[in-house]
Amino acid sequence: MSLPAVVTFWLYLIFLIPSIIFCIFCLYNFLIDGSLRKALHNHVFIIILFFTLFYELTDIIWFIYYSHTSIVLSSTPMFCLIWIYVDYAGYVTILLLMSWAAIERHILIFHQNFMATSMKRFLLHYLPLIIFSIYPFIFYFVVFFVIPCDVPFNYNRQRCAHGFCLFNNAFVGTLDAIVDYIVPTFITIILSIALIIRVWHKKCRVGQRFQWKKYKKMTIQLVSISFLYFVLYLPFMILNTAYTAGLSTNIGFDFFGTSSDLSYLIVLFIPFMCVASSPELRGKFQKITRVRRRSRRIVGPEPLPMYHVRSTRAVR
Repeated sequence: MSLPAVVTFWLYLIFLIPSIIFCIFCLYNFLIDGSLRKALHNHVFIIILFFTLFYELTDIIWFIYYSHTSIVLSSTPMFCLIWIYVDYAGYVTILLLMSWAAIERHILIFHQNFMATSMKRFLLHYLPLIIFSIYPFIFYFVVFFVIPCDVPFNYNRQRCAHGFCLFNNAFVGTLDAIVDYIVPTFITIILSIALIIRVWHKKCRVGQRFQWKKYKKMTIQLVSISFLYFVLYLPFMILNTAYTAGLSTNIGFDFFGTSSDLSYLIVLFIPFMCVASSPELRGKFQKITRVRRRSRRIVGPEPLPMYHVRSTRAVR
C-alpha cells in the first residue's frame, strides 16, 4: 500500500520548490567558483546535481500532478513512455553516480597516485562519470522503446502502470534489480561506512601527517548524502532484494509500497545535503541570508528638530 495521495502531494510539493532553488544555488557556485569547479571530488556531485534538477523539473512534477489528480499529465502513450523512461533512467543514473562517488572517495583519499597522470585521471575519474551518466539512458531506452511490450497503458495509474514491461522478461528484470538497484545501494552504504572507519583509523594512527582537514570535507560530503540512502532507501532495497531472491510479495508489501514512495525524497534532499556538507557553499548561503536580513531591517524615522513658535532655538 502506498502513501495516501494527499499526503504524497503535499509532502513532495513542500520540498520541491526549495529543493530546486538549492539545486540551482549549488550548481551556480560549483560552476562559477574556479576552485570548486576544478576539485576532482566535486565533479561527480556537479553531475548528480544536474540530473537532480532535470529529475525534479520532469518526473517529480509529473508525480505531484498525478498525486493531486489521480490521472497522468497527458493521457497519451508517448507521454507514458517518456515518463517511465525518465523515471527509471534518471533515478538509476543518480544512484549509480552516488555509488561511484563512494568508490572514488577511497581512491582520492588513500590512493592519490592513481590520479597522478592525465591518462589515469581519464580512466579512473572522467570515464566512469561518462559511463554511469549514459548507460541507464541506453539500457532503459532498449527496455521501453525497443523490446516489445503488450502491457496496456493505464492513465489512472502512476507512470501509466507501464513499469511492468520491465518484468516481462525475467532475465532483464532480475538483471535490472541486481545491477541497477541492489548492488549500487549496498556499495554506497557499505563503502561510506568503510570510509568513516578508514579515515578515523588513519587520523588516529598517522596523526598530523594525515591531512585531516582536507579529507574531512570529502568524507562529510559523501557520508551526508549516503545517509539519505541509508534512512530512506535501504528498507525498500532490503525488501526488493528479498523479493528478487524469491520471497513472497505477500510479506511486507504494504511497507514496500510506502518505502517506495518515500525513496523519491532522496532526490529532493540531495541539494540540501550538498549545501549543509560543504563549508564553501554553506558560507556563501549564510552570506546571502545575512545580506537579506540587513536589507529587511526596519529603519525608524529620524527625529526632526522641533521649533517653538516664539523662539529660534531648536528643541531636540
